[in-house]
Amino acid sequence: MKHVLFLLLCALPLAAGPLEDAHLVNVQTVEDLPVFVSLRYATPNNFTGKPIYAPDAQCYLHQDAIDGLKKAVQLAAAEKEPFTFCLWDCYRPAAAQQKLWAAKPNPSYVAPPKKGSRHSRGMSVDLTPCDFNGTPLPMPTDFDNFTKKAHMDYPKLPADVLARRETLKKIMTAAGFTYTRTEWWHFDKTGWKDKPLLTIDNQ
Repeated sequence: MKHVLFLLLCALPLAAGPLEDAHLVNVQTVEDLPVFVSLRYATPNNFTGKPIYAPDAQCYLHQDAIDGLKKAVQLAAAEKEPFTFCLWDCYRPAAAQQKLWAAKPNPSYVAPPKKGSRHSRGMSVDLTPCDFNGTPLPMPTDFDNFTKKAHMDYPKLPADVLARRETLKKIMTAAGFTYTRTEWWHFDKTGWKDKPLLTIDNQ
């Protein structure tokens, strides 16, 4: 699978910098968090058709979101058919949000830059269930699908996909996240309103 990096449990922490000072954590340095990272905005494989981040952009999340993600991973591993997650987007700098808005200025799907994205607080994550080789499992749509098929309540889907979507929602809610009605992949850690909007690059 292209652009996928398995998070080694023994990864060494990076030196402290502006992101760490803002209480953001590089997911690749977190122990006991066996997830995969595939930042779609660091590639042309996103709705804009071009990279929004630098190719070497890293996945950062606020420590609160990291703690919630750890719990979600534990819950997913305890399912009858266990799985983990592939992370499509994490912290998003404000400059990147401006580029996304320019490509699709629709507040139903892209937060207006003046309002700011919850991703820019480090408290949101876009993810999908995947197997332990990093292969995404069947879900309603691909990332950044701006149709009703991507809505959390869209009913006309195969039974296994409906069940997996509900399992994802159940797990993320139990881990302290809220979901977005129009995007099955987007989850916000509770308490996001208390965190500031950040403009630091995620490289």
